Amino acid sequence: AVHEAATALGWPVLADPRSGARTPGPATVAAADAILRDPHAHDRLRPEVVVHLGERWTSRALADWLRQPGVRHVLVDPDWRWRDPDRLAATVLRTDPTALCRAVAETVPEPPAGPEWRTTWTSAEAAAQAALATALDGRGELTEPRVARTLFDALPTEATLVVGSSMPIRDLEWFAAPRHRPPAVLANRGVNGIDGTIATALGVAAGRGPVAVLLGDLSFLHDAGALLGAAETSEVSCTLVVVDNHGGGIFSFLPQASRLPADTFELLFGTPQAADVSTVAAAYGARVVRAADEGELRAALKEQVGSPGVSMIHLRTDRAANVAVHDRTHRTVARALAELWAPR
Repeated sequence: AVHEAATALGWPVLADPRSGARTPGPATVAAADAILRDPHAHDRLRPEVVVHLGERWTSRALADWLRQPGVRHVLVDPDWRWRDPDRLAATVLRTDPTALCRAVAETVPEPPAGPEWRTTWTSAEAAAQAALATALDGRGELTEPRVARTLFDALPTEATLVVGSSMPIRDLEWFAAPRHRPPAVLANRGVNGIDGTIATALGVAAGRGPVAVLLGDLSFLHDAGALLGAAETSEVSCTLVVVDNHGGGIFSFLPQASRLPADTFELLFGTPQAADVSTVAAAYGARVVRAADEGELRAALKEQVGSPGVSMIHLRTDRAANVAVHDRTHRTVARALAELWAPR
C-alpha cells in the first residue's frame, strides 16, 4: 500500500528496515543516510511535504534534513503515540496507515510531483547502492556493515530479525539493500539502551518462530542472564549473531575517541570486558560457532536459524578498523553522488 501511494504521488519511500517496505521498486530509497550526508543533497532533495509512517530512522543526516525550515510534516499516528520526537508535525492523522495509503492510491488522478523529483531520488539511490556494493561486497574482511547487510539479505522470509541498539541498528538501517520478501525486523528503541535485547529475542522466538538477533558483545554480556534455562528447551529457535569488538563500538565514532588519552577513553567509553562471550554462551548451554568471512556467516545462518534451541554465531571485529570502514564507505558514496550531480 505504501508503494502504491508513492507511485500515485510520484514520491520516494525512505524505507527503514523495520517498516517492511525496504523492497525493490522505483520508489524505494534505502540509502537515505548515505545520500543525505552529502551537503548538496539538502538543497537538491529538499521536500515541500513529508508524510511520516511508522518509526523514525536513527540517522542523524536524515534527521537534520527533516528539520529544514519550510517543510510541512504530516504524521500518521493511529495509536496516538506521538511518534514525533522533534515536534515537527503540523498535522497529525489518527488513522490506519494502510487504509490511508490505499485511499491515496485510488483517488489521486495524477502525480502532483513532477517526474524529475522521483528521477532525482531514483538516480541518487542507484548511485549510492552501487557505491555501497563496491565498498562492502566482495572483500575478504567481514566488517560490521557487511554483517548487517548479509543478515538482512540471507535470513529466510519467515524469520524475524531482532536488532540491538547502538551500531547494529544503525548498520542495518544504513547498509541493508532492498530485497524481495524481507524478514520482519524488530528493535527496542528509546531510553532502554541495551537492556533486555536477548530477553526480547527469546520472547519473539516463543511467539513468532525462528529469530536471529544482531547485537554487540556488551549487549550480550549485559543480558546474558536471560539465557538461563532457555538453551535447554527445543520450543524456541533463537540465533545470537554477536559482533565482538571488545567494547562499546559506537563511542569510537564520537569526538572523545580522538581527544582523550587511549587508556582514559577505554576506561570510560570503550569499557572492554574480560569475559569471553563464547565461553559465557556455552556455559548457558548455547551452541557456539565462529565465522571469519561472509561465506562462513551465510553457512552458519543457514545451519542455525530455524534449528531448535539457542545458538551463537561469534564474529570478531576491531573498533578502530570499523570506524575506518564506515569512513571509506561514506567517501565512496560521496564520490558517486558528486559524479552523478556534476555539471554536464
